[in-house]
Amino acid sequence: MAGPALLYCVGATKAGTSWLYRYLHDHPDCAMPAVKEAHYWDTFDAADLENQLAAFRMRLRELRKGKSEAVKAGRDWQVENLDRRINEMKALMATLSGDRTADAAYFAWMFDGREASALVADMTPNYATISDEALIRMRDASPTAKFLFLIRDPLDRLWSHIRMQAHRQRQAHEVYEKKANNILHRMLNRGMETHILTRGEYPAIIRKLRRIIPEGRLLIQFTEDLLTPDGLACLCAFLGIKQTKADVTEPVHEGPPVVMRDKLRVRALGMLNEHYEWVARNVGPLPQRWQQNRARA
Repeated sequence: MAGPALLYCVGATKAGTSWLYRYLHDHPDCAMPAVKEAHYWDTFDAADLENQLAAFRMRLRELRKGKSEAVKAGRDWQVENLDRRINEMKALMATLSGDRTADAAYFAWMFDGREASALVADMTPNYATISDEALIRMRDASPTAKFLFLIRDPLDRLWSHIRMQAHRQRQAHEVYEKKANNILHRMLNRGMETHILTRGEYPAIIRKLRRIIPEGRLLIQFTEDLLTPDGLACLCAFLGIKQTKADVTEPVHEGPPVVMRDKLRVRALGMLNEHYEWVARNVGPLPQRWQQNRARA
């Protein structure tokens, strides 16, 4: 029996990757790692590696705190789940810190204990920003791996990313809605927070993916289409798994709603207009939400 197929979901950030992770996690054909974003292929640089390990160490502390609370409350099922997540994260950290020759330790972490499944996946949106050289190494290390890049309406994706940033950075005295709009203001007027734009640079990312990843191994899919029966069927066919019922009513990590200032919205749409135009020409017919914002631009 052949081993599981491997999927790399390389983004985009705030384009539905967490929703897809949960769908695949609950899918009977799939065996997903407890850590959604492995950050293996974007941490060969020493500084990037240390930053990611620091983030994982912080997450480990949160998981251990949660486990302690679950033990006190007698929630054995939760303790078991948290133990799995803690152990897999510790193993991943050891993989990132250890010998990366031939990437053998990474594939052992990905596949060990999951050999009977049809699919495993590493869903790290930051992979969309790695260099050509890193992407080629990623492609060649597993010659049958498939790549998925989800693209969400540019304005919706941008605003969701900004709100996530505002939530993470907000101090106790700051108003969440004001902080989110201030981030967008700085981006438009001072050229700040450029990493948010980089994560949604669809033309550059798609051109790179198409240049490096063979056609049959790459799927570019609209997030808005993914959340439909036909779109989900397309993805499952690409992955070689059967389609199962999906809950499309509950977004994952969407965050509380925040109103974007009208003046900023107009300028943001103007900045993103070329993305709407490029995707319409080079990817396919735009979903309704894209068409609505494109018309406003």
